[in-house]
Amino acid sequence: MQAGDTEAFDVLVRKYYGLIYQFCYRRLNGDTDTAADITQDVFLKLLENIHAVRMLGKFQNYLLTIAANTCNNYFKKAKPIYTDLNTLDIADDTRSALERMIENENTAEVRKTLLSLPDYQKEVIILRFYHNLKIREIAKITKSNIPTVKSRLRQGLQKIERYLNDFKGGDNV
Repeated sequence: MQAGDTEAFDVLVRKYYGLIYQFCYRRLNGDTDTAADITQDVFLKLLENIHAVRMLGKFQNYLLTIAANTCNNYFKKAKPIYTDLNTLDIADDTRSALERMIENENTAEVRKTLLSLPDYQKEVIILRFYHNLKIREIAKITKSNIPTVKSRLRQGLQKIERYLNDFKGGDNV
């Protein structure tokens, strides 16, 4: 890409677009239009600054760093619009209707809880569990130190667990 190969850029977009879009979608509380816009911004920023790129780690993490910063800048500029995240649920026909209903209810509650977390906790949970990144990678992407990431992750998970315990009537999750 740095040598001007436009086909290389197309390959990168095809490879990483879904990953970046999913991160933005979750980070923006399910706002599909804004997630698509910010995903495009991420790739435009990459293209505009390709000559300054000095890779030291995984390219995916580099793009996620741009995506996290772009989402954070969006929240600084505009009020987020909260929408329903259930649009991504796909039912498995081999399960009973009751099992699907219980799972959808649990998924909806987890998503609702995730939306209620502060942005800094939501971000580390999304990166850890939806993108399977390691704590060290999350620290680099969020420009935080490792103990801070661990603390945010632990506190966010504790809030989710408390909320789900309340939702389930005190049952352990």
